[in-house]
Amino acid sequence: MIDSASIRVVPFSKEEYVPADHSDPPLFTWQEYYSFRNNLVRIMQPYGTVGPMGEMPILEEWETSEEAWQAGTSNPDFFVPSDLWNYHDRWNRVEASPWLVNTKLLYDLIAMVRKWKGWCVYLALVQGGLTILADRVLHEGDLFAGASSVEELGQRCVGANK
Repeated sequence: MIDSASIRVVPFSKEEYVPADHSDPPLFTWQEYYSFRNNLVRIMQPYGTVGPMGEMPILEEWETSEEAWQAGTSNPDFFVPSDLWNYHDRWNRVEASPWLVNTKLLYDLIAMVRKWKGWCVYLALVQGGLTILADRVLHEGDLFAGASSVEELGQRCVGANK
């Protein structure tokens, strides 16, 4: 169990999240990116449908992995983009309605990113966004203004207008 006091909840700022320098050499491989994404897909599945693509088989070559890749749900509760945007930003985006997110899911995501040093998940939740890192959650948008705990973020998500 994660000690809630060990997680800071603060507004998103450039001081709290510094993007990677894209002029540096690549920071990870396609296998690492899709392994992270696969882990994210598995974390999200108990909370709703996930797609549009399912888990990526991590085979020896990109081409064979892509050919073996199976679709997920076509109109998912949790839309997890399947494309690798670059080899510098260690994060994955999830698009969802806020009321699908609760405190338990937030803690599950924190536990997941703690196993992936330097990685994070961005939840795009229509009325705001949450950047989930190992030691903090950065919030943006009116839905989360003034929030100071993971529990409060979860409550606001669940209580968001449907």
